Amino acid sequence: MMRRLALLAALALCTFASLAVAAGIPAPPHLEMMWNGKDGATVRAFLQRTVAAGDAPGASASQKLDSGDAAYWLGVQDARAGRADSALAHWRHAWRLRGDFDEGFAIIDALTRSGGNAKHLAEARAIAGELAQQADLSAPNRVPDAHARLGWTLSLLGRADSAVAALQGSTERIERRPLWTRRFMLAQSAGGDDAGAWRNALLTLVRRRGNDRVADSVLVRAQHRLHYTDDRRTLAVSGGIERTKAEELAFAATFGGALETLRAKDGFALQLYTFPAKPDSGRRAALLFVLSPADTVCAVDSLVAACTANGHPVALLAPRGAFGSLGAGSMGPEDWIGRERAHFEITTSDAALAMDALSKRPAFKSPGWIVGTVGDRAPVALALAKARRDIKALLLVAPRVPVVEVAEYRAQLRAAGTRTFVQVSPEEPDALEFGDLLSRATAPGQVRVADSGLHGRGGAIFRGEGKITRRLFAWLAE
Repeated sequence: MMRRLALLAALALCTFASLAVAAGIPAPPHLEMMWNGKDGATVRAFLQRTVAAGDAPGASASQKLDSGDAAYWLGVQDARAGRADSALAHWRHAWRLRGDFDEGFAIIDALTRSGGNAKHLAEARAIAGELAQQADLSAPNRVPDAHARLGWTLSLLGRADSAVAALQGSTERIERRPLWTRRFMLAQSAGGDDAGAWRNALLTLVRRRGNDRVADSVLVRAQHRLHYTDDRRTLAVSGGIERTKAEELAFAATFGGALETLRAKDGFALQLYTFPAKPDSGRRAALLFVLSPADTVCAVDSLVAACTANGHPVALLAPRGAFGSLGAGSMGPEDWIGRERAHFEITTSDAALAMDALSKRPAFKSPGWIVGTVGDRAPVALALAKARRDIKALLLVAPRVPVVEVAEYRAQLRAAGTRTFVQVSPEEPDALEFGDLLSRATAPGQVRVADSGLHGRGGAIFRGEGKITRRLFAWLAE
């Protein structure tokens, strides 16, 4: 059973269709439907039938596993649509049917969000303990995530010493994620790991540009316990923030651009980098690129340099909760977890506002816009293409969406008819498969998928060599 669960997880989450072909193993019908379905509604109906088949009397073990996997993806679909209660019900159903890591992690995250009540914490603790034990025995790649969740549930239950011990099984890969940095900070402070609490409180404060009272309080407490001076704490925070700001200003200046603040309709201060095209480079479509919180802003340096040299003015938008776009209710990307749909919607609105404002400037008066996104920001690019007539093309860099959303994304892209360039690298194999799935059922020539063949993740893919951007510009000129 565990071998089949591992295969299902790999097929669904890693490299989609090609893995099944390469392995010579037919994918389960519901997974095939998620790859090739007409749209999201068709996929959802098929998943619901798959769940029902696993619940029927006399269902085989294989049907129950498929049913559990389908229930998990129904939960993902509901969560992404903002239906939190329905998502949790589907994940609990999946847990009863197969008890895999994906639905287990999803349940724990849902139950512990915003602290959780005693009953929910007890349920989360039981699942976390089971998954941590299972990971230790047979799934080493799941150990960091499993132990991080176990430690967090123990911390919420007031078992501080046990929480710190459980977190020792987590790696830096988990601890560096903004959500988990803050959680580690709180658990370590309560459990007496003052060095760890200092480290993570400092990182949280720098990320949030000093605007986190809880992190500041934890840092002060750790400072006193470690017998550090007030000057050391003050300099550590201010120095980290100033270095971050200096790097952002230097990046903008290096490419002849500016770092600006744009006020959204609700008054939120958005960080925006603007780069005019080089003189005598021609006048081509402007690029509005939505940055990813998972990237550094410098990751797109090669893309900015190439675009401005080729006549494309560039604007980089920091979405709410990332880089310097910080404010009430959005001091980090972790503040939007569980509200992804709302974040995509408001980011789309902010991006449209930026394009409208920039279009009035001489440097950005151009024949339409190219909209670029990286990673899981891909839904923003599609939403803008559907909403605006001045979008000439989309640039999706290492795009990712859950496999359950592939069919709907493809259907909407096909309906919009917007030409789309998908740039990937060998380090982003899931993005390559997503691009292939997009091109499979859209209009001939609408989607172009380009693999750099070189190292690089996210925006840094363009650093490989000049031919990567030249291929993009040749495609835009067609």
